[in-house]
Amino acid sequence: MTLYYLSLSLKRFRQRIGTHIAIALMLGAGVGTAMVMLSIVLQASSDPAPGRSEALFRPHLDVRPSAQHVAAPDPGQGLSWPDAKALLDQGRAWNQAAMAGGAVTLLKPGQSSARLRARYATSGVFSVLGITLVQGRSWTAEEGRAGSRIAVLSRALAAVECPAGCIGHPLELSGHTYTVVGVAEDWHPVPMFQGDVTRRPFVEADQIYLPVETAIADGLTVVDGVTVWGGGEGVELAGSQASWLQLWAWLPTVDDVSGYRAMLNAYAQTRDLQIDPGSDQVGLWPLMAWLDRQGLVPERTRTQLRLALLLLVVCIVNAAALLGFSLGARRRELAIRRALGARRRDVFAQLMWESASSGFASAALAATTYAVGMLLVAAGQVLPSAITTLDATSVLNAAGVGFATALLCAFIPALEICRSGSLSRLFAKGAA
Repeated sequence: MTLYYLSLSLKRFRQRIGTHIAIALMLGAGVGTAMVMLSIVLQASSDPAPGRSEALFRPHLDVRPSAQHVAAPDPGQGLSWPDAKALLDQGRAWNQAAMAGGAVTLLKPGQSSARLRARYATSGVFSVLGITLVQGRSWTAEEGRAGSRIAVLSRALAAVECPAGCIGHPLELSGHTYTVVGVAEDWHPVPMFQGDVTRRPFVEADQIYLPVETAIADGLTVVDGVTVWGGGEGVELAGSQASWLQLWAWLPTVDDVSGYRAMLNAYAQTRDLQIDPGSDQVGLWPLMAWLDRQGLVPERTRTQLRLALLLLVVCIVNAAALLGFSLGARRRELAIRRALGARRRDVFAQLMWESASSGFASAALAATTYAVGMLLVAAGQVLPSAITTLDATSVLNAAGVGFATALLCAFIPALEICRSGSLSRLFAKGAA
């Protein structure tokens, strides 16, 4: 019976090819366009640390002078190095790490230099963020405080720089010799929440990890946002008048959260900061709430998504009306089938199989529109490549939505025809 319905649907498709192509064009274009915008918004606002985000918290302190705070509110304000050290020391009961994004120049004799994306961090960075070490080890807190020139490479960088073995391998970084002590699994959350998401939320993955104390001592370049106040000349990263570090704490239980918040508020009071619930100077934010606060998805992009969904609704309504008209013109034929003994569900199955032919065409056009749309967005280089990635799963999702939408458009007209009360009523409608 299935083969019979399939052959019948192909026959009907050829008989009414113009109608089916019009339906496929409407639905394919609408679904493909909507899926492009939806994919971008979902990738930009997705959970960057599945399974860990519920326990990752971002302590927030805005210690700038009150006049500067009122004039330029900064929801992404980082921490100064003295404040970060104080929280790390007073919160030793919890797993924490301070970090910042940087860049170092890799020098190799007889070869051109290479710019590496670096993460300067305290020793707990790998356990807090859940980054797996595949070789060697991380640096210890004592090595960090001593300013040891040691490094952990990403797996991708290790495969290029020292494929035969990286442990103990020397690297010349920005004029200083570092020794590799470990290799970490490649780790690229989207967005890159561990850095300055107000400036660089969708950058490429970190390639090398260095102790933040060593980065300060060696004067390495910081690429995350640095806010300076006090009127001094230059930027003193070790000073108390430059905020540039992101601090993350691993707080898996409610007691951990309440205890850490109490510690944070106690420290904030020593810095004469307001800890009232309505204050913007002090806060402890869960990961996803912190990202929402940063507004990573611009309102313009959300508006474009709403317009794309509105276009999809218009396309669905028009396609449903066209399908309803097409099916309604065949009422007499369907009434004769019923008179010859066909059951209502058989007639309904026939109509849905015929609509499936439009569904397959809609699916193909939706997938094509989606793929072309994502490629055009990526080629325009307006949005970061991290949220314009085209993968097979997304293309299949677009095709599935296109197919399902075509069936949905046919469902109500087909159901209405099959629910007609009697054979005489069907003939009456067919003759009208």
